[in-house]
Amino acid sequence: MMKLFFCLLLSLCQIVINAQQAKPKVMMIFAHPDEGEVYMGGITSLYTSMGCEVKFLSLTNGDRGHHLMQPKELAKRRYKEAMKAKEILGLKEYEIFNYHDGNLKNKKKIRKEVIENINAWEPDLVFTYYPAEGGHNDNMTAGYIVREAAQSLAINKPTLFMYVRDFHTYKFAYIPDIAIDITSVWQNKLAALGAHESQVLEFNAYGKGQYDEVQASKKLQEEYLYTNAYDWSHITPENFITLEYWYGKENAKSIKFVESFEFAEFGLQITLDKVYFYFPMITNE
Repeated sequence: MMKLFFCLLLSLCQIVINAQQAKPKVMMIFAHPDEGEVYMGGITSLYTSMGCEVKFLSLTNGDRGHHLMQPKELAKRRYKEAMKAKEILGLKEYEIFNYHDGNLKNKKKIRKEVIENINAWEPDLVFTYYPAEGGHNDNMTAGYIVREAAQSLAINKPTLFMYVRDFHTYKFAYIPDIAIDITSVWQNKLAALGAHESQVLEFNAYGKGQYDEVQASKKLQEEYLYTNAYDWSHITPENFITLEYWYGKENAKSIKFVESFEFAEFGLQITLDKVYFYFPMITNE
């Protein structure tokens, strides 16, 4: 009887240990190579540093994001840049669909591919764009695709979906549900974004009429890289409210960089006490 008792006790302890060691499996779905790094590079670094498996999925190959390079050549370059960022962030996978940049459509074919991709990865948590009218066609379409695909998943566990605000929807009035302190991994986010030289240091600089100056100045290159990350990672009155909630008022004051997210209205709906599993970088102590 005593032996049976100890066996049961040992089994119970193992169950508790396994529960404590459980880590969320994460997926981030966006429209172009480099956007996972821009909007989610910080939280990604935190996840992978904690041993979580993370996959990036870009729904287009980014073949229109340059002022000089031809589409086929550019797509190859952007793939190589993405693979460099993959190593920097410690991603398990970084997949890029071969749909053309600027012409993403919410059609049955791509929804089927997204469904199959999510089913194969079996994530606990999926990040995607908050879809809205206006803005970049591809970004908003990516959000709509994922939202519809989520209705047809065949995963043997519930999946939580989170919205990410892009440059268009970021301007809307809202208070995020989750705000993550990424100060400790800020340099890693910069490094991952910096892997996408064709975008940060070339295409973006060209769009602002500063291409030649940026190519000739290491200082300007560093400034462009910082600005591209900072624009979507700085403290605002809105995300500071959320930082105070999750980190406490005093701790929130010392946070320098942040990434913010919202619970999607589809997929798994959770209570606040469940947040700590999906966002283990936030402690409940």
